Amino acid sequence: MKKLSPKVLSLFKYVFAFSLLAFVLSKVDMDALAKHMKEISLEEGIAALILATGAQMCSAMRMRYFFEKSMFDMSWRFAIVLYYVGAFYNFLLPGGIGGDAYKVMLVRKRMEMNTVQGIRIMVADRASGLCVIMLTFFLGCYLTGVNNAIPYGSALLISATIITPLVYVVASKRLLKQLPIDMIGSLYYSVMAQLFWITTLYMLWKSIGHGGHLLEYITLYCAASIASMIPISPGGLGLREFTYFYGAGLMHTMMGKDVDPNVGIALSLCMFALSFISSLPGLLWLNKVSKVDIKTKQKQEHRHASTGNAEREDWT
Repeated sequence: MKKLSPKVLSLFKYVFAFSLLAFVLSKVDMDALAKHMKEISLEEGIAALILATGAQMCSAMRMRYFFEKSMFDMSWRFAIVLYYVGAFYNFLLPGGIGGDAYKVMLVRKRMEMNTVQGIRIMVADRASGLCVIMLTFFLGCYLTGVNNAIPYGSALLISATIITPLVYVVASKRLLKQLPIDMIGSLYYSVMAQLFWITTLYMLWKSIGHGGHLLEYITLYCAASIASMIPISPGGLGLREFTYFYGAGLMHTMMGKDVDPNVGIALSLCMFALSFISSLPGLLWLNKVSKVDIKTKQKQEHRHASTGNAEREDWT
């Protein structure tokens, strides 16, 4: 059977994303949605954009952290430029894979790094963010009482909360050849990035949420973020809105909570817009990233001499 070309596959994913978004929008009150969007003031929009930029910076430093732990000296300036260019590519190519592939391709040549090492670093970086999002989602389910609305919900939630970090560490060690202590250390950056995104959501919610169900919207945001990692949509467009809409419906059906899907969709679209706008510097740096100094000015000592790095060589 003949495989689809990358261009045809990308086109299919764009059609899927916009079709799914159109389907969701056909189910909501467009007048109410437009009204909610207009309730965000310019000052609040700017504040939310600043917070979203803070989240992007934390993610860039997490990526640099993984390169540093893998013995590749990377300047903070190059890390930020590389991350933003990759983030911009993620909006052009469905699923976010394109941006990661670009980062591996560029760094592989300039750092004399093989492709497998680059892929491991990118996957480890993604896994760190996913672990924190999932744990935040589980906490949201507990605080909103989702666990009480399904059979054995509490047991399932506790089990998932325990298993997730264990799988995160063990899988990273076995498959990605990353030391457990380094994977745990990366969670600091992931937590900071998540706090920035949640604060961004809070800033928007203050305008259009009308003071109700903040925890429910945060929980739906985490669920939508997890769903958006499925590589079938550019930037998670369509998948996020679908998750918000039907998640709100499930909360109403199972728990009797009056979570407004129109507010959820408005929040989702605003978060997507902020993610895109805060990634636009990547477009400006697209032709400059190869000229930025990749290493810090002060050359670091060769780390393989330390005991910890000798242990790392055992994993690789």
